[in-house]
Amino acid sequence: VAAGLIHCDDFVYIDAGTTTEALADAITEKAVYFTNGLIHAQKLMRKGYEVHVPSGCLRSGTEAIVGLETLEALKKYHFTCGFFGTNGIDPNAGFTTPDIGEAQVKREAFSRSQKVFVLSDASKFNQVAPVTFGDLERATIITDHLEDLRYREKTSIMEVE
Repeated sequence: VAAGLIHCDDFVYIDAGTTTEALADAITEKAVYFTNGLIHAQKLMRKGYEVHVPSGCLRSGTEAIVGLETLEALKKYHFTCGFFGTNGIDPNAGFTTPDIGEAQVKREAFSRSQKVFVLSDASKFNQVAPVTFGDLERATIITDHLEDLRYREKTSIMEVE
């Protein structure tokens, strides 16, 4: 479903992470991509797409490119759409993640995306990780299941199988 939201004239940001890696696998549109996920970049490049990556420090746990250089690189761009993973979604805390460096990169890319999509399974709802990177109102959540109706009051939800 998320891959189907990408069009050929888009400049797409794809966040590092396992859920967004599944998105990279599903993409069939020849757009221009920017990602801080090393695995994502390799997958998209092998498909023949134009892929941009920032400079910075590569985190061993997530293989995400983070740091001051990454933040500075992001300030040059304006994405038509951005796709993000998250560790927690909470009505008050918003979208959260445990790592400060990754949160900073997510926050900057989030703010530079015209349309924001957060990809999440149902287990992330009502969870709060240490660092907030985005407000619920700013994004459409694409998820497999949603029971808590409070989220529909705050943001757009797309449920998929």
